[in-house]
Amino acid sequence: MSLRPQTATRVHGATRRCGQDAVAIASAGPRCWLWPLSRVGAFHGGFHAPRITTSCLVVVVCLVMLGGCGEAVRRPETARGSAPRDGATASRVATEGMRQQLLSGMVAILSALDRYDAARGSEQVFDRLIQWRHAAGTSDSPPLDSPLLESLPELLLVGTKPLIERDAFDATGDVVAIRDRCWLAAIARTARGDAEDDLTVALNLFRWTVRSLAPVSDPPMVPSDALPGSRWFLPGEILLAGRASGPQRAWIFLELLRQAGLDGVMLATTSGDAAPPRPWLPAVIIGGEAYLFEPTYGMPIAGPGGAGVATARQAAEDPAILAALSTPARRYPVQADAIAKGVAILVAADPWSLAPRMAALDRELFAADGIRVAVNATRVAEQAAAVVPRAREGATVTQALWTFPWETVARRSLAAGSLAEELGPLEVPVPDPTGGRGGFRALFAGRVREFRGDFDGPAGAKAAYLAARVSRRAMNAALVGVPENQATAVADRLIRMKEDATYWLGLLMLAEGQDAAAVDYLQRMTLEAAPDSRWTDAARINLATALARLGQTDEAVALLREEGSPQRYGSRLLAARLEAAAAAEKASESDPGTAADEERVSE
Repeated sequence: MSLRPQTATRVHGATRRCGQDAVAIASAGPRCWLWPLSRVGAFHGGFHAPRITTSCLVVVVCLVMLGGCGEAVRRPETARGSAPRDGATASRVATEGMRQQLLSGMVAILSALDRYDAARGSEQVFDRLIQWRHAAGTSDSPPLDSPLLESLPELLLVGTKPLIERDAFDATGDVVAIRDRCWLAAIARTARGDAEDDLTVALNLFRWTVRSLAPVSDPPMVPSDALPGSRWFLPGEILLAGRASGPQRAWIFLELLRQAGLDGVMLATTSGDAAPPRPWLPAVIIGGEAYLFEPTYGMPIAGPGGAGVATARQAAEDPAILAALSTPARRYPVQADAIAKGVAILVAADPWSLAPRMAALDRELFAADGIRVAVNATRVAEQAAAVVPRAREGATVTQALWTFPWETVARRSLAAGSLAEELGPLEVPVPDPTGGRGGFRALFAGRVREFRGDFDGPAGAKAAYLAARVSRRAMNAALVGVPENQATAVADRLIRMKEDATYWLGLLMLAEGQDAAAVDYLQRMTLEAAPDSRWTDAARINLATALARLGQTDEAVALLREEGSPQRYGSRLLAARLEAAAAAEKASESDPGTAADEERVSE
């Protein structure tokens, strides 16, 4: 069904053709499936994701397979329309230029999936990948970087080695892993801004992570029978959803660092007994130091005297650094004495990033497009181990793989319902605001365009998000003819699409420094229009940032003290800092002489 478009309207200076009054909803039969676990490899100890179909009641997402619908079929590793070639023959006839053209074409498709039919895009990416593999040959593939694999628990390790060691590329898991790294590389290029020194780059990437990924509690850092978690999303799914738990934020941050050419690891505390290390937080290795970032609190850990970013060595030597993260309601769980006993190094990697075939691809893909698809886990761990506190002089630093990415792969069957619920609105089609034919997945297009830094213009993220902000009249028209027992679910999906688009527009305005516009989207159109949405706490946090920059400190402090997300302890600390800064500024205005004396003392 389709609706008549409105005339053009203007929102914060951006003229848009209003697809808000036009919504087309697929209403016939099954549409798509979640990615079956067997496509990743049946190595999850019996975990298999059930095939999930939909009716016109729900438009379910299939974003794991290139953000689109239709189950990808694993095909023989032969380019479509080409006869099989052995590696030696392909190497003789192929040139380096041909291989680069194939990879460039693959990256171009993966970077612009908003312009491709999902199934067709998947086929074209896989064909180019396989042709590149035949042209490159297999004789020079690097050996498996295996030492840290043995650090994984047996339940997570069993069955993964065949997935890692196989020579052939896979049309599902491998393509999705490459897609996710393409998105991460694009985000890293945009989010780093004009920063030149490594620490500023890391700070910018961390700010993007905290701003863009709303805090939630699921899944936990260490799953248990009592808290198994359900949102076991892969990196691309986390980015599309825009919501993440503390460990998911840490994972995305570490992936962004890698794409920016920086090394980062998870640090873990040790108890000195046989218990495994307990994951703590991510650290960036720069200039012989490990700088600390707290993703759950949403802030870097401040250095001595509240200045700069603390290093692991400083946190071990100065108890005030970690003590400053405690609030009256909660003592920060890691203190200086725990760090002084030494920390363990955990490398963030998943089965795909350790595969030799990905390492071979990484060499050419990084040289040409700056995209990292493989991890040299041993090198990263050794570099980090040289700069973190040790229990005693000469003590060995424990090095291991961080289990969280592997838990994500193993527990994929638990994510089916959450994926359908969170990513479903990204698949709702609306009329293309540029006049293109066919259904336009406005939210999905907005996300992909935002990842690659295309914000403005008719083909930008803002235009796509605006097209997803359907009007009430359009929603009512879309429900005409929908069976009564399905109308509620269809209406909920449309409302969710509009709420998501509105919130993400607010974040874009905030990122661009358009604070007044950000306040309008986050306060009036998000918090006031939908006070109990899934974005409520995140909207308060980001709205506080805009208000603080506009000089409305009291309002910002009130929001930070009101929000109840897993980031709330960090928000309380930030509120106290804003109040202290405002009080100091007020004192300096009333007594300029005292302020000058204090400035001379600080110098």
